[in-house]
Amino acid sequence: MKTVLISGSFDPVTRGHAALIARAAQLFDRVEVVVFENSQKKTMFSAEERLAFLEKVCRACGENVKAGISAGTVAGYAREHGVHAILKGVRNANDLLYEQEMATLNRLAGGPETLLLPTEPALSHISSSAVREFLTHGLPVGELLPESIYDDVLAAYQAKA
Repeated sequence: MKTVLISGSFDPVTRGHAALIARAAQLFDRVEVVVFENSQKKTMFSAEERLAFLEKVCRACGENVKAGISAGTVAGYAREHGVHAILKGVRNANDLLYEQEMATLNRLAGGPETLLLPTEPALSHISSSAVREFLTHGLPVGELLPESIYDDVLAAYQAKA
């Protein structure tokens, strides 16, 4: 059984993330989608909120998809959980350069190979930072978020405001 890991901060999970997860569910026996906590990164949503959003999105992608959370490293998680590959979506040249560097570092840290999957063109403009920026300025985020978590994200954001 081949297991792939999709890692990220998912602050919050976007339609682009959801599409990557759904595609992975078709390609791999098991997909683990993990919120990694990064103490260096300031997030809008708590790790628990991000995990709750992610769990809802993952449930819609199939029985072989599970959401989780980790405070460790991606390479360490992969080793501990028998992950065969890391999967990352790539929207543009900047993503490609960044993910190539991370793939090399993960390999140096004893992690598995990283596979890069181009984002669907219609979703290439979507990012978590765009969602956060739109929320901050009161702009509509319906096109950026999976429908299943739209109300949850708005409620969590409004509770912070």
